[in-house]
Amino acid sequence: MTRRLIKPILLLLVIAVTAQYLPLNFLKPPVERALQRGLDRQVEVGEVHLGLFGVPGFTLDDVTIHEDPRAGIEPFAYVNSLDARIRWLSLFRHRLEFAYLNLGDATLNLVKTDEGPWNFQFLLDSAAGGRARVPAIRMREGRVNFKFGDIKSVFYFNDADLDVAPSGDGAVEVSFEGSPSQTDRAQQDFGRFFLDGNWNPSRTPRFNMNVDLERSSLPEAVRLIDPRGFGLHGTIALQAQLSGSPSGLDVSGQLQIDDVHRWDLVPKGGGWKLPFKGTLDLHGETLQLASDPAEPVALSFRAWNFLSRTQWEAGLNLNQVPLAALVEVARHLGTPLPDQLEANGSVSGTLSYEDGGLAGQVHLAGASLKLPDVRPLSAASATLDIGEGSVRLEKSTIEIGERESAEVEANYGFLAPAGSPAPDLDLRITTRGMNISDMRMFGLAAIPLLDQTRQGSWRGWARYQSSGLGSGPAGGTAAGGIQGWSGEYDLLNARIPVEGLADPLRIQSASVKLNGARVAVTKIRAQVGAIAFRGDYRWEPATVHPHKFNLAVPEADVAELARLLAPTLDRERGFLARTLRLGPSPMPGWLTARRADGTLAIGTLTAGNTTLSVNQARLLWDAGIVRLAGIDATMLSPNFAGAGLTGDVQADLSGAVPHYRFDGKLRDVPYKGGKVDFDGSLDAQGEGLDLLDSLHAEGHLRARSIAFSADADFPTASACFELQGLRWKLGSVEISQGGETYYGTGSSQPDGKLVLDLVKGSRSLHFSGPLLASAP
Repeated sequence: MTRRLIKPILLLLVIAVTAQYLPLNFLKPPVERALQRGLDRQVEVGEVHLGLFGVPGFTLDDVTIHEDPRAGIEPFAYVNSLDARIRWLSLFRHRLEFAYLNLGDATLNLVKTDEGPWNFQFLLDSAAGGRARVPAIRMREGRVNFKFGDIKSVFYFNDADLDVAPSGDGAVEVSFEGSPSQTDRAQQDFGRFFLDGNWNPSRTPRFNMNVDLERSSLPEAVRLIDPRGFGLHGTIALQAQLSGSPSGLDVSGQLQIDDVHRWDLVPKGGGWKLPFKGTLDLHGETLQLASDPAEPVALSFRAWNFLSRTQWEAGLNLNQVPLAALVEVARHLGTPLPDQLEANGSVSGTLSYEDGGLAGQVHLAGASLKLPDVRPLSAASATLDIGEGSVRLEKSTIEIGERESAEVEANYGFLAPAGSPAPDLDLRITTRGMNISDMRMFGLAAIPLLDQTRQGSWRGWARYQSSGLGSGPAGGTAAGGIQGWSGEYDLLNARIPVEGLADPLRIQSASVKLNGARVAVTKIRAQVGAIAFRGDYRWEPATVHPHKFNLAVPEADVAELARLLAPTLDRERGFLARTLRLGPSPMPGWLTARRADGTLAIGTLTAGNTTLSVNQARLLWDAGIVRLAGIDATMLSPNFAGAGLTGDVQADLSGAVPHYRFDGKLRDVPYKGGKVDFDGSLDAQGEGLDLLDSLHAEGHLRARSIAFSADADFPTASACFELQGLRWKLGSVEISQGGETYYGTGSSQPDGKLVLDLVKGSRSLHFSGPLLASAP
């Protein structure tokens, strides 16, 4: 008996083993018909293998599950290998049916028809309505594509798992998870997407689902709805519940957004939980979400065509939101705000975003900003209009401390035009009086001249424009690519440090006009040290000498001028450099860069006992070379009264000590009852006694009506002179005496006398007299 059983059992084992590898294609027609009845659509099978181990069934290769004709012609699914388990009770009815289908790593196409329904609804309706006995379906590590008619979306799910389990009451349990992906992006950072619930067309609601998105990259999630991504980084997670019919699903849930920061910054931590409710229409492919409108911050969101060509719009409603909270948000987004900045007040208004950009209006009430040791900025109210890529601040009164205020209006283009390095900014500030130091609280590029001022006040208006491609505060266009400040204002009681001067420049009053990079200052009343002056100044950066001025000085003392100019004139090297003879010290950067051209007039210039009036002179400053050209001066001291000085002075500041040179004329110098004219040059270097010791002059002189001594009157005289320190030498002397002309030489003596040795033919004359009228 045992031997009789062994042979059949061995035969069955051989059949079972070989059946897994040998195709049983004669079973294809009944298998395909069974699959078609269960899935309510045509099915094609490549090869059929019998599976007798475990739960008996079939292994089907190269399976194509065709689409419902209502959803198009591309197959619903491509399956490399499908495991099909038989529903055994169906065999007693002589009708093959399958209870379970394992699709493995199949590729599914979910199609939205032109009429609205999706192709998976046809399958679920067939199962729930009893039209087909849909088997349980399982897929692991597959792919789910989305199509809209004949157009395939770039959006798909990768590494997707699916379980569909029909139940006896007509419901269908569905469980799905996958990784959201896009075909046009190679590297993506999404968490897993989960969907779990049931479908029952005989009940209300027909559809109940829980939806979860694991912690995912915020920019990747944002790019699903807008390819630009907005430059924000962070993470996002989602939990939601869906219920209702596919064309009207109620949605409720919560978004969790964390570590929001600008792309180029390190996250600072923190996040927001945003509860929401809304509706989802799978037929119309629209989604509407909104947070609680009673909250201080209420959000709304609407998207359509979200799986094909996403379009969307969003809204934000602010209801007395603390300004401090928005300042903190700005910090997270990379706005460079000081850590100690205190913000008070509230913000209300509405904003919306759609394809046209951001639009809306925001109101600030009781707003104030404060930093330690700085007077606070405050505004009782201010209104921001947002639209067309810009933010416009309507004219608002800004209080600075308790006594100062300014009217401010601005337009900021936060979307930089193509080719523009930065967004547009158009700002206008008007004040009847404001401390200059308070301007720095506005955080703007410095206003010319005010940026160098250490104290004082200003009144007037100033306007800052960058890029010049946006609209101005008054709605006009800042054309011409303007960038910088313009305006007109008065400067009062200001102190301005000037490189090269020992004391700051103190401006009592001045009128300033700005035009781009050019600055014009008129009606200057100012003082530096003990020297007061009036005049005007211009800054013209496009010229060879950008500093231009015209100054009138009522009176000045040479000693005070030397003190004020000491930082420019005295660049003595240190002891070690002098000892080691390292050579002259280099010029400082400010001196190397200085280029100036102006006119100068001094009413009374005093040098010891000598006074003169500089009627006019042109000052040309080129780095280390300073020239006074076209000097026209008149001597005022009694000993030189009526004498005139003309010529040019040059100071070379490039060396270790300054070097001076004068070329010019001294006319009508009173001398011993007559007049003397000098024409020549003078060189000197150093300071103080060194300057006097190095003094060297040479040239030609002419004299007339000179009472040289008691026994010598010279109607005319001429000579070449050389002056070294205080010692005079005369050559080529030509003097008329008693109707005769004598020639010779002369020199000054240590006792203060001038000695002349003259000859005419064989006759010699020797004259001696005081060099100066006061000499003994």
